[in-house]
Amino acid sequence: RFGPLVRKLPNFGADIPISLGLGTLGMPGMTAYFGLLDRGQPKAGETVLVSGAAGAVGSVVGQIAKIKGCKVIGSAGTKVKCDWLKELGFDHVFNYKERTVDDALKEFAPKGVDLYYDNVGGDFSYAVLEKNMKFGGR
Repeated sequence: RFGPLVRKLPNFGADIPISLGLGTLGMPGMTAYFGLLDRGQPKAGETVLVSGAAGAVGSVVGQIAKIKGCKVIGSAGTKVKCDWLKELGFDHVFNYKERTVDDALKEFAPKGVDLYYDNVGGDFSYAVLEKNMKFGGR
């Protein structure tokens, strides 16, 4: 017995992998859900940029933002990951190894980003925050 907070996962059925309980329903999914909805509070029609969008957290953030009616832009480091993000429903994706964030956002968000969900930090985040956020963006 592990205590009252630890529960056995439900039977998801034959078509759904048990790993769902560790990913989307686990810590990465909760990080995405509460980080975006509680802290970011996206509104329909807003532009959301997700760095590290093909990761466990970023991929869920993008899908939730789409459900909320946002335009979603994601960055990833390979063509395969970018293609997968398009399959998930991201409106625009770019490979940060082939294109700068400034160039991508000039095309995909010329008026700026309303909400930036940062999964990477560093120069990428600096470029977003320095000149690609809308006034009042978060």
